Amino acid sequence: MNVLVLGATGSIGKQTIDIIKKLKYRLCGISFYSNNIIASKIKTNFKFSPINRKISNVASYKELIVKSKPDIIVNAIVGFAGLEATLLSIQYCKTLCLANKESLVVAGQFVMKIAKQNHVSIYPIDSEHTSIYQILKQHPNDKFQKLYITASGGPFYQMDSVQLKNVTYAQATNHPTWKMGGKISIDSATLINKCFEIIEAYWYFHTTKIVPLYHPQSFIHAIVEYKNKKIMFASKPDMHLPIYQAITKFKHKQPYVKPLINRFILEPIDQNKWLPIKWAYQCIKNSNSSLPIIINAANEEAINLFKQSKIKFTDITLLIAKAITHFGISTIKTIHDVYEIDKNVRLYIGTYA
Repeated sequence: MNVLVLGATGSIGKQTIDIIKKLKYRLCGISFYSNNIIASKIKTNFKFSPINRKISNVASYKELIVKSKPDIIVNAIVGFAGLEATLLSIQYCKTLCLANKESLVVAGQFVMKIAKQNHVSIYPIDSEHTSIYQILKQHPNDKFQKLYITASGGPFYQMDSVQLKNVTYAQATNHPTWKMGGKISIDSATLINKCFEIIEAYWYFHTTKIVPLYHPQSFIHAIVEYKNKKIMFASKPDMHLPIYQAITKFKHKQPYVKPLINRFILEPIDQNKWLPIKWAYQCIKNSNSSLPIIINAANEEAINLFKQSKIKFTDITLLIAKAITHFGISTIKTIHDVYEIDKNVRLYIGTYA
């Protein structure tokens, strides 16, 4: 099995390569952003040819896909930048294991439509969605009534607004239960990540009946509610299992792992305190609106400003709200609209630098 890993030097990319080794699959190519040292080590260890970026011998994702001839593409690129690779993977009819949630957040209607037309399977790499997928796969004859996805709350869930104003970038990227990249750690702390995961769940499972629950221990990843039962998927907070499930196309049944603690918290999330959850429901209620594109673009730019100490942690959500008000919500008709709105929102947030 030939696997192309896009975003190979990031957290998900490196863990994916661990799984490829264990499965004895062939790593046929990689892309990366700026970490030349890790990329060079990967290239040396696996002795493949196609590679994209600083030490590149291909000029684009398109050329990389054509030359590496993968059976599976793992898209672990961070942020909006991963959308192009998602669309190309589908265009070339490659099985797609998707860790780049932004592809579905900003362009779910186009991604899913083209995937259906090209008969392309998309498998989620996300602890919540792989857990739901696994449960549904093992109960194919039961119709679910509700999906629950859990949120760790990040490191600041119990803080008030005054305390949150003084949060530093280093504190925000120090997640209490998960080892993740910087951007997703910030998204977890603001609950934007959970906003995005609700939107993802909408596109994967075709339902608006999605409920996030606060679960700081991060052992329970998802619960599926049926008419007469609820089934949960629990495991250690580690992305190796979700990656394994996706790459093997869920063909190998994984056991439910009981939580290693007897007491755990599962509580509803206050939407009045955490606006991203409210935004998520607005997004899935009107699934072809510009709202998720505005949220994503404003969030990425605001995180960059926060990283540079140009704004406060609490300003991230505030700037997103300002962008929503400034641009208003419109209907998205083409993929060009997605790119145009993304560009304009980034320019707008840049004025706050």
